[in-house]
Amino acid sequence: MFKTTRLILLFIITLSNLPINAQNDELIEWAESGNIENENYYSEIPFRYTNGYILIDIFHNGKKYNFLFDTGAEATVIDQKILNEFAFESFSESKVGGPLIETQDVKKIILSSIKIGELEFSEIGALGIDLKFGKVMFCDELHGIIGSNLMKKSKWQIDYENQVIKISDDLHNFQLGTPKNILETKLGSKGFGSETVDITINGTTMPFTIDTGNGRNKIVAHPKYYKKVIRKSDAVEFGFPKSDKDHYLIPDDLVIGGVEFSDQLVSLERKVGNSQLLGNKFFENFLMTIDWENHQLYLAPHGEIKKDDLIDFPLIFKANYKSNEIAIATGEKKFLKANDIEKGSVLSKVEGIDVLNLSDEDFCKFWDIQWAEMVQKNTLNITITNEGIDKEIILTKKNLNS
Repeated sequence: MFKTTRLILLFIITLSNLPINAQNDELIEWAESGNIENENYYSEIPFRYTNGYILIDIFHNGKKYNFLFDTGAEATVIDQKILNEFAFESFSESKVGGPLIETQDVKKIILSSIKIGELEFSEIGALGIDLKFGKVMFCDELHGIIGSNLMKKSKWQIDYENQVIKISDDLHNFQLGTPKNILETKLGSKGFGSETVDITINGTTMPFTIDTGNGRNKIVAHPKYYKKVIRKSDAVEFGFPKSDKDHYLIPDDLVIGGVEFSDQLVSLERKVGNSQLLGNKFFENFLMTIDWENHQLYLAPHGEIKKDDLIDFPLIFKANYKSNEIAIATGEKKFLKANDIEKGSVLSKVEGIDVLNLSDEDFCKFWDIQWAEMVQKNTLNITITNEGIDKEIILTKKNLNS
């Protein structure tokens, strides 16, 4: 349940090869570069809300490209496959690699121009990297990411209900609704990048990144920061046998940016690393208006905020669009042990449907439509496969706290 592609890590690693003083000066110059060519503007663009992610169309030289809208990405990103379709000035280049990607060249560039709807953003700092690993996350090819450095040039409103993004230079051009919640945001110590908001979970307060690139969680953080919270709560243990444990809980005390919330699920997952993220599954409850210039986030509830509980299936599934497989991502630790389910297991059948041999198109349709309907049921008949061995399971929703 972690935002699988933390391109922000690439950004930090890319800069690590510079001397400290040069790093600070060049980094700030690159991160803050750019402007918007329009004046007194207001524009609207549609977006696709797919599996909790915001995807928008970018048109350039008569071609359409698929971009992720990601407030949690410190930099705008262009896939190297299409980079030469854009005019840009090279800033620097480094080799990076790690657990998420193969070693590759990363180009730090100044993008001459990119249009979002009717608006033209110019001289924007960006990264050119190989985004082929985006195929794991999305059915459609991912060509780029609109990051927070570009977003800081305007004010933005995300209307999740109508799947529209509104962009302006003046907050008065937006209908703000009834923003019961005006959250004060802040930057990290380096003075640029993604905005954060303080969140208190059962007495422990940490800064969380406002991250529309996190489509799988409401609130997610590393459990190492919340050991005391875990000990003193009814947190549910998740994780494969002989692996580190993750925890899921609904805290008694949850304060986001000074505003109290109740009955909201918190995910404590080791894969998130040092990040703490507040994602789309939380923001979709609101009309969200972003004013990075004044470090404010306006949240107008669509209605009553959806309450969470811990009644669910004891397995968590994750689609891999590259292999056309549905992996057992994790599960309740007791259930995994009792049923001898090991890491690497995949779903092979559900309700009699073979899901291991679907075409790209059929796999996308199954996961986006049929699977979304199936998980509304209370019971599923599934078969999972690991190393050629099948195991049939009747999966039933239950109170995971019991």
